[in-house]
Amino acid sequence: MKFLVVLIALAGIAYVVHGRQQAMNPEVIETPVYAEFRVNATVQDREIDMVLFGEMASTEDCQQRANRVWEKLIDGCKECTMTLSSCKAELEPRYQRLFDDAPIHSTYLSFNRGSRYERNGRMVVYGLTGEEGNAMCEGIRSHFQSRYEGTVNCVIGSGS
Repeated sequence: MKFLVVLIALAGIAYVVHGRQQAMNPEVIETPVYAEFRVNATVQDREIDMVLFGEMASTEDCQQRANRVWEKLIDGCKECTMTLSSCKAELEPRYQRLFDDAPIHSTYLSFNRGSRYERNGRMVVYGLTGEEGNAMCEGIRSHFQSRYEGTVNCVIGSGS
């Protein structure tokens, strides 16, 4: 009897956790919240600025994912300075158009989710020539494509 009570309790906990996971990972993100990361680094006496945008399911989703990304970025780049802008309901129009894959001056990386557990994202690197930006984007694209179910594409800049 005690075993049955424990099983019922565990099943109840699993049901609540599963329901919460479903809510945090919807099939369609209808009202996105955007995370914005800014990363600065000096490489061979050149200042490189990178901006990452993520389209999240909610403020809670944004904060949780931002913390995980933040930790990975810190571990991966010792010479980088990173800033997490707050999670916000709207992006400035010049950044919002990135999610339409509209060309801008710089080449950027476009991540489009392939499952409910992934998020759409955009990554722009400033401070590179057009040729460097295109080569960097292609290198990063092939690296991420093997780790991401969705599509990863380079949107070629108008300055390239």
